[in-house]
Amino acid sequence: MIFFKALKVVNNLVLTSYLLSFSLHAEVYTWTDTDGVVHYSDKPHFEGDIEQFQPAGDPNLSEPVNPNSQWQQDFQQAQQAKKKQAIKKYETETEKQRYCDSLKSNLAIYQQGGRLYTMSPDGERTYTSDQELADKTKHLIKQIKTKC
Repeated sequence: MIFFKALKVVNNLVLTSYLLSFSLHAEVYTWTDTDGVVHYSDKPHFEGDIEQFQPAGDPNLSEPVNPNSQWQQDFQQAQQAKKKQAIKKYETETEKQRYCDSLKSNLAIYQQGGRLYTMSPDGERTYTSDQELADKTKHLIKQIKTKC
């Protein structure tokens, strides 16, 4: 679950940075009123001569990222590598948890006692002695302590 939450956060950050990377371009209108005062606005003024111009680019704003740029490709490869690593870690942890659950289940069966047997390939039952049960129980406890 942590992987999916982290992936959601990363996706939101990438989307936000992508949206904020666009430069804002607005049309600017200027006019001079009857008193000789120059006005600037983003909406045209319909009295007198209208002069429209585009403001010079802001040197503080970066150019939009080209999706084919080397930086973008490296970033995407790093993101994919992180994603693969997270998936592999999740699968490893899941497999370890299944193995531990199996050991604990087997231990519960051996600790329950009773008559346990193994089946041979030809269908004969071989019953486990009390000593074998005790040994197997100790072995399972040791495995659980070291592996889980």
